[in-house]
Amino acid sequence: MKSMTTFAAAAALALSLAGCATTVGKDFDQSKIGGFVAHQTTMDQVIAQLGQPQETESESDGTTRLHYQYVLSKGSVSDYVPFAPVKASTDGKSTFLYFDRAGKYLRAESTQSNM
Repeated sequence: MKSMTTFAAAAALALSLAGCATTVGKDFDQSKIGGFVAHQTTMDQVIAQLGQPQETESESDGTTRLHYQYVLSKGSVSDYVPFAPVKASTDGKSTFLYFDRAGKYLRAESTQSNM
């Protein structure tokens, strides 16, 4: 009976770990950035389309940088079993948007990764 209890506990633990996922930031539609027009699109318009940024920085020259980031890391049960192949996956995207001192869009720097 003890081995059945141990098996049930191990199975419950394995099932709980199977759905583990970690996120950083809030998902945003990176494809919308291509529609922003330099020196015309305002910071308020960008925030209306992408949502609040994860981070906002004001530079000493009066420019502002908005940082949007989203990372999703999914684990699998085999990640917690010794000598089993790792099946975790991580998808991420990060975008920095730059604005002049009047709050007009200048440029964007984006990255995206799938591992």
